[in-house]
Amino acid sequence: MIRFFAGHPTGANLLMLVFLIAGGLSLPNILKETQPDFAPTEVEIRITYPGATAREVEEVICQRVENAIDGINYVKEIRADARESLAAIVVEMAAAGDIQTFIRDIETGIDAIDDFPKEVEPPVIQELGKTDPVLSVLVSGPMDLPDLKAYCEDVKDRLQEAGVSLVTIKGFSDHQLRISLSDAALRKTGLTAARVAEQIAAKSKDIPLGLLETRERDILLRLVEQRRTAASLENLVILATPEGGEIRLKDIATVTDLFAFPEEKIMMNGQHQALLAIEKSKTQDALKVAQKAKAFISEERARFPQVTLTLTQDQTQILTDRLNMLVKNGIQGILLVFAFMWLFFNIRVSFWVVMGLPVSFLGAFILVPHLGLSINMFTMVGMLMAIGLLMDDAIVLAENIMAHRQTGKPSLAATVDGIKEVGAGVISSFITTICILGPLAFIGGQIGRVLKVVPMMLILVLAISLIEAFWILPRHMNHAMHQFDSDKTNRFRKGFDRFFDWVRTRILGRVIRVLLTFRYLVVTVVIGLLILSVGMVASGKIKFQGFPELEGDLVTAQLLMPQGTPLSFTENTVARILDALARTNTQFSSAQPEGRNLVENAYVQYNVNAEAFENGPHVATITVDLLTAEKRSGTIEAYLADWRKEIGSLPDVVSLTLSEPGFGPGGRPIEIRLRGKDLDEKQAVTDLKTWFNQFEGVVNLADDLRPGKPELRMQIRPGAHGMGFDAAEVGQQLRAAFQGITADEIQKGPEAYEIDVQMADMDKNSLHQLENFHLTSPDGTRVPLQAVVTWKMERDWARIARFNSMRAVTLRGDVDTRLANTKELMARFNNTYRPEFADRYPDIQLTIAGSLEETTTIAGLLPLLFEKSLQAQILVPLVISTSFGLMASTTMVLLVIPCMYMILGDLGIVENISVDPDARPDKNIHTT
Repeated sequence: MIRFFAGHPTGANLLMLVFLIAGGLSLPNILKETQPDFAPTEVEIRITYPGATAREVEEVICQRVENAIDGINYVKEIRADARESLAAIVVEMAAAGDIQTFIRDIETGIDAIDDFPKEVEPPVIQELGKTDPVLSVLVSGPMDLPDLKAYCEDVKDRLQEAGVSLVTIKGFSDHQLRISLSDAALRKTGLTAARVAEQIAAKSKDIPLGLLETRERDILLRLVEQRRTAASLENLVILATPEGGEIRLKDIATVTDLFAFPEEKIMMNGQHQALLAIEKSKTQDALKVAQKAKAFISEERARFPQVTLTLTQDQTQILTDRLNMLVKNGIQGILLVFAFMWLFFNIRVSFWVVMGLPVSFLGAFILVPHLGLSINMFTMVGMLMAIGLLMDDAIVLAENIMAHRQTGKPSLAATVDGIKEVGAGVISSFITTICILGPLAFIGGQIGRVLKVVPMMLILVLAISLIEAFWILPRHMNHAMHQFDSDKTNRFRKGFDRFFDWVRTRILGRVIRVLLTFRYLVVTVVIGLLILSVGMVASGKIKFQGFPELEGDLVTAQLLMPQGTPLSFTENTVARILDALARTNTQFSSAQPEGRNLVENAYVQYNVNAEAFENGPHVATITVDLLTAEKRSGTIEAYLADWRKEIGSLPDVVSLTLSEPGFGPGGRPIEIRLRGKDLDEKQAVTDLKTWFNQFEGVVNLADDLRPGKPELRMQIRPGAHGMGFDAAEVGQQLRAAFQGITADEIQKGPEAYEIDVQMADMDKNSLHQLENFHLTSPDGTRVPLQAVVTWKMERDWARIARFNSMRAVTLRGDVDTRLANTKELMARFNNTYRPEFADRYPDIQLTIAGSLEETTTIAGLLPLLFEKSLQAQILVPLVISTSFGLMASTTMVLLVIPCMYMILGDLGIVENISVDPDARPDKNIHTT
């Protein structure tokens, strides 16, 4: 085959063109993303239980769901969150399972639960991690909230028509027509909130009545009485007498078109905002989705200039920066390799050897989509590493072909003989690479799912390069050698060859002779350096980090206040945090290029805090878009440290986490999970937090075991049953009055509305109103609530977490790497405090999670060592270790290996080697 391709230019060139053209055509079909998909396969079950406490949700829902899915195959772990009114259970599937079968089994198990209370809403079961964020758009304008929501719905529809299919509108809660009942009016009419809801449900209806078939035509019959506006609802007759007296809804209530929860809002610069979150599926290209979205936004700005559309959380900017940086450095590496080779070979040989790089890469791209790979920062690292390894093989082949040609052989014979002579070594080198790097593809966990793509891409490119080296390169080398004449070289080539021979003979040769004389000392020093290197890592002198950090363009402040905190208190605290951010921006903006602001956008999303696992008016998240990492000066750690200092101490704040949203699969630096049958003992978590807080550099420490809202627990008084009251009746009337009851659901255009009935705010906003509340007995008699029930004030947990059917509490925190090292900190924890903790709390299980769970090659990687881009910092450690490792291995091969062979000869294991110092460099070693 080698002789065939070396002698037939059509076959070799045709194969090369196939690789180049087919690879180029495959490029648009290869996904481009920041990083490989590392998210575990998880299914979430969300079940709403309105008005229930976290403890009730745990007992009534979580434990029953855990029992229902206990026997399902391929369940790796179960994490359950019991919160006020909501259960969120996440089931992670083992790698061997099939996700569709897994989901069906979960649905079957949940459907088999038949003893949920009637207030429990149907479960929502969905697979997590099916989409990735692309970018978001903040929308504001001169319109009220309902009109803003309607405009966003229209934009969403038109975005989907433009090819952007995954769009979610945020910043609004459920739309309601809220009926606020007057307590005084209810007393006069003898109605209750529950009775009003029943009347609305019965009288506000559209009912199909059948078909009237006449001789001329068929006519559909329909009763149209459903009320779809506040005005029509106000005129609905709630109570009527035979004499014609009527009580309409407007006589006892006000009807308002609003959103259910006022805390569900997004604010920027004092103005309400809507957020269009644009995502992509796993099979979509992030850059293409972003391009379509940005083109649409540009057109929309021109169409409606009065509406402000602000891009935020643009993930594709980071992706573009990283890919451009890697492509640029790859091209620079190829040029440097070509320049180095030109020093040793002529320009034709150098060109065809380097040409093997694009051929190998594009040939690999043919198979990339079919192997589940994508172009991302990690696969690009694999390709960059391949540059040097490909050059090693190509140089060996080219050098040996040239050596045979210099003996006077014809170019074809020199090409075939040269390749056959070293072909086995080239193949052995490929197999060695597989043996060394291949195991990386089998690393477990989320980090393994990311890192495995590096050897996969590297091995794929090297495999294609073997085809290029044995079937394409021989023809080009044969052609390049036709006009080769070693006696017709230019002055530079002759001078460089003389210089290289002088270095090899006078410097390298003499150094090797000296080292061979002191061979035992040399090998001893090398072994000592190895021991020293291992010791530096083991002692912590060389810092260890499980996953490298990479700065993005986004930071967040996640605020958690005590349960029950009013929205106005949270807004005041947020204002102080934003004031501190403004001062930080002022301090750092002077150092930015052209004096630009460090902070480009900052907006607040209330009712959201991903770290707290809670919702309500007591939580908020401030999202800050920074000047892009390619342009700004300074580090995110410095910005956050200054922001914390400017904020200072805030009263009544449970936790405030200032951080950059997580990148990669490493997890939080500090993540410790405590498990046990009963974790009501808060002291264990407090002790852990106190221990970590003593170290400088530990920030954002927070646990997820927190007190819930104050709770009035009621019980039926003895004798109340005689008045016609039981628990169901009392519960229905109180729930309808204070929580509200949904009388109907209607559809208005693209929006779904709830018709919600409850007491007016003025009649339910104090304990005094509760004390004066009256229940209505079955015969219409109004009875004071205090005559029917007793109550006492208590407080339970805001959230109860469960892990594999046991209660769990997790302590999370971050580490400022300028001040502390996570590995050293956790090693100290394990060696000192953990045994003490186990003795103090023997019934608690403690688990640690998070982030703790050759010349041409160097030339190809060299540009990245000098890359100043923040996006390159994740690659620099890899490139440094690879480059210096190859330098060390080259030194070992040239200087140390000869000493080791001499020692083996001294021991009689190999033949003795003698050196003739007067011999020529190419004849100075012979056996005796």
